[in-house]
Amino acid sequence: MDPGSEISREIEANESERTALATRLGLQQLDSFSAEVTLRRIPGGKLIRASGRVMADVVQSCVVSMAPVSAHIDDNFEEIFAPEGYKPDDDSEDDDLPEYFDGIEIDIGELAAQFLSLMLDPYPRAPDAVIEPLADSEADVSERRRPFEGLAEMLKKPH
Repeated sequence: MDPGSEISREIEANESERTALATRLGLQQLDSFSAEVTLRRIPGGKLIRASGRVMADVVQSCVVSMAPVSAHIDDNFEEIFAPEGYKPDDDSEDDDLPEYFDGIEIDIGELAAQFLSLMLDPYPRAPDAVIEPLADSEADVSERRRPFEGLAEMLKKPH
């Protein structure tokens, strides 16, 4: 890849790839998954900027009821890659370290899958999901103890 040049690809997962990825990410279903990815060599060096868009239709489990929760994901991403062994300049002000690759190829399918995992709702909740209070958990507020209630008395006792 020449400095300043770019490569753009569109990818779409087939049914078996979606099933495997759904299992890997703990999804009930992954009905669609595609990505648009552009790789550009950053002028003056070995770094490659990957940018693009991930689109997916997912079904997650509600954290309360385990009911299916459907969602559509359509979001952009960006990542910097460097060949293995790359050392950033000491005067570099960028706190983000690049991802490393073997210097030959970047797996854009894996890149898209990783960004999909970051785009998922970490706490999907069905609209009708209700958390029921535990029996007797708040029944008698007057009987609740404060955790340090007896500490002052304990400290007064001689050892």
